[in-house]
Amino acid sequence: MKSLFSKNTYTIGVLFTLFFSFSITAQVGIGTISPNSDALLDVDASSTNGGILLPRIALTSTSSPSPLSADVAGMIVYNTATAGDVTPGFYYNDGSDWMRLANNDDWKLTGNTGTNSGTNFIGTTDAQDVVIKANSIERVRVGTTETVVNEDGNSYNFRVETDNDTNTIFVDGANDNVGIGTNAPASDVKLEVNGGNTNAIFGYSNNVGGYLGRETNITIGLPGNTQTISGAGVYANNPLAGYTSVFSQSTGAANVAANVNYSDVWMANYNYVDNGNSGFNAVGSYTQLNKNEATTAGNHVALKALSTREASGNPGFTVGLLAATLAGTISGTQTEDSYGLIAQATNTASEFAIGGEFIGMGGAGGYIVDIADDLNNRKIVGTGTVSEVIPTENHGRIILTAPESPEYWYQDYGSVQMINGVATIQIDPILSDIIVVDNKNPIRVICTPYQMPYFNGVTIMRYDKKTVEIRELNGGTHSGTLQYQLVAKPKTNYGEGRFPQAHGPYFTKGMNIPKARTKNQNSRNNVFEWPSDWEVYGYETLAKEYLVNGNKIKMTMDNKDKK
Repeated sequence: MKSLFSKNTYTIGVLFTLFFSFSITAQVGIGTISPNSDALLDVDASSTNGGILLPRIALTSTSSPSPLSADVAGMIVYNTATAGDVTPGFYYNDGSDWMRLANNDDWKLTGNTGTNSGTNFIGTTDAQDVVIKANSIERVRVGTTETVVNEDGNSYNFRVETDNDTNTIFVDGANDNVGIGTNAPASDVKLEVNGGNTNAIFGYSNNVGGYLGRETNITIGLPGNTQTISGAGVYANNPLAGYTSVFSQSTGAANVAANVNYSDVWMANYNYVDNGNSGFNAVGSYTQLNKNEATTAGNHVALKALSTREASGNPGFTVGLLAATLAGTISGTQTEDSYGLIAQATNTASEFAIGGEFIGMGGAGGYIVDIADDLNNRKIVGTGTVSEVIPTENHGRIILTAPESPEYWYQDYGSVQMINGVATIQIDPILSDIIVVDNKNPIRVICTPYQMPYFNGVTIMRYDKKTVEIRELNGGTHSGTLQYQLVAKPKTNYGEGRFPQAHGPYFTKGMNIPKARTKNQNSRNNVFEWPSDWEVYGYETLAKEYLVNGNKIKMTMDNKDKK
């Protein structure tokens, strides 16, 4: 016998109950006879072994309603497919696209746990930018090619803080500059670094390094003569050979210096070298000028020193260049021969070279002196007189002036014994080798008798480069001592003639000054000049290496020139 409540009968009963409940109350309850009045469908929340199972469909893309026929706003489904830009999970339709409901993969405002840095991130998986806004204004844009702060011309400040510095990096948006260690960078600079009590910037490579804005002290020099500088604007350190600490370059059409040093207190530039390397002679300062064109006249100066004074009174001296050697300030002694100044000029055989020219232009006139004058073959030539200063104890500081002659002469002094009115003067063999004696260049002799009051005077009977024979005048036969002075023509500058042409100051080169020309215009090719020291003594090659290249001359004469 079948039950009156068959399966079909039960189904009809349930449908009747639902219809009746909906018709009476407009709510549907499942598992409850009193659905919530604000809900159209109320599933019994007290169930412990059941849930709601929504439709399970395979979506193809968030932008396609498929497999539905159209987008329906509010439609909720569970996607079972991995296709396009969808993965399994709950999606709702906003009327045009499928939108994924939040799940454990979404970032929460209160923070997330259990994330994997390889797969969990904030950003995009396509070519779209990530934008961070505040007050609906864009502040940061993370793009595919760059990250921008203050996009679209927003003049907002940007600051990076650290534990001990609230302005580790500060971007002044209004003035378009950056401060490090300061939130008020100067408006006329792009970057201002304030190191406070520490160094500002340190940069280095594998072999060299340096500071920009070094706050700590710098100590240089050997013990006993060290000098301490309280920091430096730029400090470069070069511990290895072959690397330059500071290099400045100005090229092309630049018309300013590659490096300018300025000081309104002490000195603009100070060089200090501690050289303890055996076999290597460093210099305190080296300046080289390469003039690489052949049209510009004037002075091609490797080093120029200019000193000016704009003040009243005359308490001291304005010095253009002070070159000196000082006694050892570390040990207190100087155990080496020294030169205060060496001026060296080298040139080709077709041009002259002057070792140095000194010009004094005071209120009373101008004086010019050339030292090592290769043009006139003079060691010293110039305007004014050659003088000696003697600080006498009883007569003050006096000046003695040397006599000068239109021609070049050698003089020698001595005494000779006259016997029966005849005497022979023996010329010093060294002097004999360096003078010219012939009919055109006779020996001049001036004699003064000693304790011979009735002496008649002398005449020269015969002379050559070795001897001069003299006889008393008027047949005199006196015997005694004659003091004499010999005057002879030197080989040096022989052929130059009287009153030879002198060149003018260095700045008159190329000037046509007819009144400065003399009658004596002999060519220097006809004038005798002694060979150089290195030619005479056989170290010409070594000397040229030193004079041209500055190489050290070997302290031996074993290496003679191989000609």
